[in-house]
This record gives sequence, structure tokens and C-alpha cells, in this order.
Amino acid sequence: MMILALALMIPGVAAYADNGPAFSDVGSTFWAKDEIDSLVQLGVVKGFDDNTFKPAAPVTREQFAQLLTLAFYLDIPTDNEQSFRDVATTRWSFPAIEAAKDFLTGYYPPSGKAFFDPTAKATREDVAVALVKTMNYQPDDLKNPNILDSYYDGDDVSPNLQTYMGIAIEKKLLTGYQDGRLKPGAPVTRAEAAALIYRVLKGASGDSQASLELNVDVPEKTSTPTVYVTGDVTKGASVSINNKQVEVVQGQFRWAVVLEQEGTYTLTIVARMPGGKTETVTKKVVFEKGGPTLEVKGVPEQTDNKTLKVSWTAKDPNGSNLTVYLNGEKQWSASSSATIELEEGVNTIIVRAENESGKTAEVKKQVLVSTGGPALTVDLPETTDKESVTVRWTVKDKNDASPVVYVNDEKQSSYGNSVAVKLKEGSNSIIVKATNKFGKTTTVTKTIIFNAGNSALTVGDLPETTEKESVTVSWSVKDTNDSAPAVYVNDEQQGSYYTSKSITLVPGVNTIKVKSVNKLGKATEVVKTITFNPPAPAFVLTHAPETTSSPKITVSWTLTDVNDSSAKLYMNDAQLSSYYSSISVDLKEGDNVFKFVATNKYGKSTEVLYKVTYTAVQPEQQS
Repeated sequence: MMILALALMIPGVAAYADNGPAFSDVGSTFWAKDEIDSLVQLGVVKGFDDNTFKPAAPVTREQFAQLLTLAFYLDIPTDNEQSFRDVATTRWSFPAIEAAKDFLTGYYPPSGKAFFDPTAKATREDVAVALVKTMNYQPDDLKNPNILDSYYDGDDVSPNLQTYMGIAIEKKLLTGYQDGRLKPGAPVTRAEAAALIYRVLKGASGDSQASLELNVDVPEKTSTPTVYVTGDVTKGASVSINNKQVEVVQGQFRWAVVLEQEGTYTLTIVARMPGGKTETVTKKVVFEKGGPTLEVKGVPEQTDNKTLKVSWTAKDPNGSNLTVYLNGEKQWSASSSATIELEEGVNTIIVRAENESGKTAEVKKQVLVSTGGPALTVDLPETTDKESVTVRWTVKDKNDASPVVYVNDEKQSSYGNSVAVKLKEGSNSIIVKATNKFGKTTTVTKTIIFNAGNSALTVGDLPETTEKESVTVSWSVKDTNDSAPAVYVNDEQQGSYYTSKSITLVPGVNTIKVKSVNKLGKATEVVKTITFNPPAPAFVLTHAPETTSSPKITVSWTLTDVNDSSAKLYMNDAQLSSYYSSISVDLKEGDNVFKFVATNKYGKSTEVLYKVTYTAVQPEQQS
């Protein structure tokens, strides 16, 4: 196909159309004359015996399958296996339909065998899908998912084929008609088929010049008979491994290769673009079967019995028969356990499994036999956040009803089975020892890590803002190891009996830090912020007439402030006594204006202007 594509690009070769085939019904000005003549020269299409091409005749599905097979040199299957119930192996188009079935697909009903409908007319959407698949375009190659909306009949495209039709239009494999329609269900004529095939061949020729990248990942060694070949390749390229075509999805592939015998295998991975350009990567894999796996159970670290039942589970990933040896003695193939005799002191137990290839797995264990020592079990957690822990034990001895127990060398009561041990922060070793009346001793060493935790400190809710100059902060604190952690509020230690404190605020943002520290030095801190916005004093005139006929009046008021009990009051810039809430003022005839200003200690002030009109009564009016 590469040679074919190159031939189409070379002017000296591609110019054969002027002197090439001449059909009586394909004139020199016919729109597809060059495409028809070129494909005839290439042997892809033929005319009829009467020297006609019949360009307007429809192409059947089996004829289009033949065109695809010839144009793209598709591989003809040799197994003679029938894929479609209506295309017998004896039908003339059987080889082409089988070769092109991945591109020009058949129909697959929910039940029953698939059919191809070979004599049906090939539609424009049939052809579009086949050409897109032939060029190896993928669904995510579609840049504009709404491209079919540009055509009046875009909705007529079969729903499952709309992506392929969109790609065909974007890649200019197919164009619409001048009336703005696609006509997806319209039959394709022989001239249209020739033009479309020729257009794709030219596109494939262009692709042959494009770069081709192939990245392959294969393990160099494997112990299992199945190895996976993975990689990525330039989109649109096909991939084969040792001449076997593999599935490529969105430019990525993953294929399993089954290895037969141990040894070195060569894998040849070939990527091919539709235009014929290839890239080859060779990988070598060494297959060495792994040894068996062996798990041994039933071997304690210590026992007072002179017989021991040893059990094992042996497996081989390659499925070969295994032979098991226990301390050098071959075991029955059906056995999974055996009883052995032990001696006083340390006994070494070796279990070995060997497969047919001579690969082995070995487990070695030791068991201490102390026939006279007590059986001692100690219960202790691995970690704790408490500074004291209760160590519990059980001790049994078939020769002594009351063995003596020591915890960290301190003798315990014969009636007890637990003791509280104080811990230091970090790792602590606790040694429990049981000694029977015959002097036989059993020792168990345990390690416990003490991670002292912080106090649990909860601070009551505070408002984000307040107009009051003081706020009460409340808290509660609990600690696993300290019944009375120290509490600090803004670095000032509080009494152990207190759970709240009143704090005087300053205007603006105030930070309140509450911190608890336990006796182990672990601290917990909670930080709160509250904004204090002091308001201005509340000043209200309670008696202030607007008009009067008297030359003197009494003005009264109320003055309050949430943060200042001694707010100052000024009338016409003269300070008034804080002990009074009224004043008598002399008036002049006409309008009299008084300015009252109330100011608190934060500089917040309230101003009230009061105007009273004095009209004197004339003497005659007084008779």
C-alpha cells in the first residue's frame, strides 16, 4: 500500500489519467474522471465489456467490500470460516467480505447468527464508517462533537454511527451536498465510491510521511508462564506481536504472551500506519520458573511437650509435583503434617519443598523444649496513651499449682493475676517471669509504647463581635493522665477550681488564648478572636419643648452607656454635671439653639441639636 500511495504522489506516475482508460459514459469534464481512471489503472475498479463505467449505478455492500479489500490490500482469511449466514463460502464476494468485516461490519441481531445483506445498496453512512475504520481513526479523534448540527439532516445519521460520520466529515473523507444535507441513507454510486476510495488512498499516502512512535514495556525476566506486553503507539497505527495482530485502544495496547518452556524468548513488536510506514521494537524475555512456596505451622517458640505436630502447605506456581522433606526425611506426597520427637532444649526443625525442576523452598524454625517450666501467657497492649498499664497473666504448671510470678523482678501475690505498672514516655520493657517449685523458669518479655496524649480542651463559644468591653471565657478540660491540668488564659494561670474568666477588651480585634498543660508537659491550645466595637452613648431628651412663652425653661434628658457609667455631657461646649439629668436655661426671644454632646471614655460621642422658639407675651394680652 506504501508503494501504491507513493505512486499516487509522484507527478510522472500519477499523470496517467489523461492517457488512461476512457469510458464512453465518463467524459473529460466528468467530476470524478481522474479518480475513476486512477483506480482503474491500479486495478481497484473495472469498467464493463461495453466500454462503460456506469458511474451513476449504485454500489452494493459486497461490491464495496471488494473495493476496500483491493484498495487497501486487506489480508484474505485462509480458515474459510463463515461469519455471516447469508454469505456462503462459495459466494464470489466471500473472501472480500471476510477480509473487510472489521471495517464494513455486518448486522448482529439480539439472537441468531449475524448477516451481511451483501446485495443491499451501500449507503453513505456505511461508507463513511468503513473509511474511518480503515484509516484507524479513534472516537476521541473527533474534535467537534456538534459537527452534524451543521447539516439539515444530521439527525438522520444512525445514533451509533454519528461519531464515525463526524470524523469522516472533519477528516474530509466525506462532504455534504450543496443543499446543506448529508443524505446518510442515500446509496453510494460507483463514481462516488471511486472518489471516496481515492481520497482515502491519498490521505494514507500523507500518513506514510507522518512520524510513527512506538513505546513497548516488557519485563526482562519472569517466573510465570504468562508475560504481558504493554505500550503506546501513534494513534491510527496497528500493532502486531510476533506476526499476530493485537488490539489497540486509543493508541495503547496490552497483550498476554504465553511462554512454554524455560529459556529466552524474542518478541518482535511491529507498528504500522495505514500508509504503510512501520516501526519495529525487539524485546527479549528470560523465563525461569520460580521455586515453590512453603508455609509451616504448628511450631511454637516454646513447649513442654516432647512430641510436636508440624503442618505445612506447599505450592508451586507452575503446577509441578512437590516433594517435602522434614528434617531430611522424605514425607508422603499426600501428607500435609507429621509428628516428630523433640529433645530438651533448643530443637531446630527444617521443612524443605522441592519441585520437579530442582527449585526448592526451605523454612527453618526453632522450638525450645522445657518440660518442667510453667506455661506463662501475658496480655499487654502494644501501645497506650495512659501512664499506667495493667499487666495480666495466666500461668499453669502441671507440677506446681502456685508458681511464683515476678513482674520486672518484683514478686507478685500468689492470689493475683494482674498488676498496674507505671510507664515512662516512649518504649517500656515489661518482663514477666514464672518459676515453679523445681526452679524451672519461664520468662516472657513484652514491649509497650507510652505516647502521652494532650489534654482535651474545650472552650465555650464566643461571639465574633461585641459592643461590651468585657467578655466571659469558659472552658472545660479533661486529661487521661492528669486530673487537674494547669489552665492559662492569655498566659495567666487560672485557679484549678475555675472554669471561666472575665476578660476586659480593647477596641478592635482581641485575641484570647486558652492553654492547658498536663503534668507530663503536654499542652493543648485554643485561640479565639473577638472584635470589640464600643458604641456611642445613648442620649435622649425627655423634656424639651419646641416653643414657649416663658423666658426660662427646664430641659431634661437620659444619658446611658454600656461601657462607661461616667460618660460626659456638654451643652454648647460647656460640661454639665454628671449628677443631674436636667438644667434650666434662659432664652432670648426668637429661636434658641442648644447643642448637646455626650462622650464616653472610648471617644465615642452622640450629638443632639435642640431648638426652642421663645415668643414673649405682650402686656395687653395679660389683662
